[in-house]
Amino acid sequence: MADKYELIGQWLDDIGQKTEVIDVLRLIRKICEELGADRTSYHLTPKLHSQTDRAIHLLASGFSSEWISLYEDPEFRCHDPIPDLVMQYGEPITWLDALALRKLSKGEQGYADALKAHGLEHGIGIPLYGKNMRHAYCSFTFPDPEMLQDSRLIATIAALSRAAHLKICSLIDQTENDSGRLSERERQVVQRIASGFSNKAIADDLEISLSTADTYVKRVFAKLEVNDRIGATIKALEKGILLL
Repeated sequence: MADKYELIGQWLDDIGQKTEVIDVLRLIRKICEELGADRTSYHLTPKLHSQTDRAIHLLASGFSSEWISLYEDPEFRCHDPIPDLVMQYGEPITWLDALALRKLSKGEQGYADALKAHGLEHGIGIPLYGKNMRHAYCSFTFPDPEMLQDSRLIATIAALSRAAHLKICSLIDQTENDSGRLSERERQVVQRIASGFSNKAIADDLEISLSTADTYVKRVFAKLEVNDRIGATIKALEKGILLL
């Protein structure tokens, strides 16, 4: 690990040199994997929203498809107390320690039980604060839970994550808002895509037919020049289309 710590300055410089949000996200994920993390998540949160509500823009890697599907359900995610507890705590804290900060509600305890059932109770959350109230929450797990007690490792990952988040905020600020290319309905659709809605969920939420929702999603992909939902979310972030 010692030789990897010697790369911190280079990693910070690499983050600073990136000019696209997606490249910053890819780089910080790669760095954290090199430092030993096996799962990562990043919740970019619109102003005045909770870190777990429908409006978050969630990017995750390393988690099972079963857990991702479960967590993308807003009815399940809203019971996750960890991100808000971490943001209130203001410093990196393990998930177990965060859950011990206060008495959990029935729904929150159910979430904690589900986390344990999926073998995900050993993780750490890091609060990320940006200008213009562009805050975020990121988390990591490691193959060996003992790594969570390595203060040097956690401090390094926290510092690099903060640098990456500030770079993302800066890139979003620098990008001209060309959301005029999308109609009002298309902006509503891309907001829901970024929040994890399926086409059927978009149709139900906007009270339109499934075929109409399918058409809007295809149109959004075409206008943003992307091929999938993650690409649409990243491009919408870069262009200032999402409500941040």
